[in-house]
Amino acid sequence: MSNKKGPSIFIIALFVVLFFVVGVRYGQNVEKTNKKIECVLSITPTKQPPTPEPIKYQEYRSKKWGLRFTLPTNLEIKESATLPAILFEPKK
Repeated sequence: MSNKKGPSIFIIALFVVLFFVVGVRYGQNVEKTNKKIECVLSITPTKQPPTPEPIKYQEYRSKKWGLRFTLPTNLEIKESATLPAILFEPKK
C-alpha cells in the first residue's frame, strides 16, 4: 500500500505547482489589463469635434421632362437642352 501513496502525492504536488503557475500568469494578465485601463483613463480628452450641420434639401421640378424629386441644396443641377439628361455637380 505504501507504493500507491507515492504516485498520488506526486500527482497532487504537480497539480499544486500547476495551479500556482496558472495563478501567477493570470495575475500578470490582470496587471497588464489594469495598466492599459489606467493609461486610457489618464489620457485627457480633446476638444469635441464640431457638430455637423444638418443637410438641407430642395425640390427640383423639370417641366420639360416631367420630373420632380428632392435633392441636397449643396448640389447644382445642369439640365441638357437637347438630351434627356440631368447632371448633378457640387456647388462651388
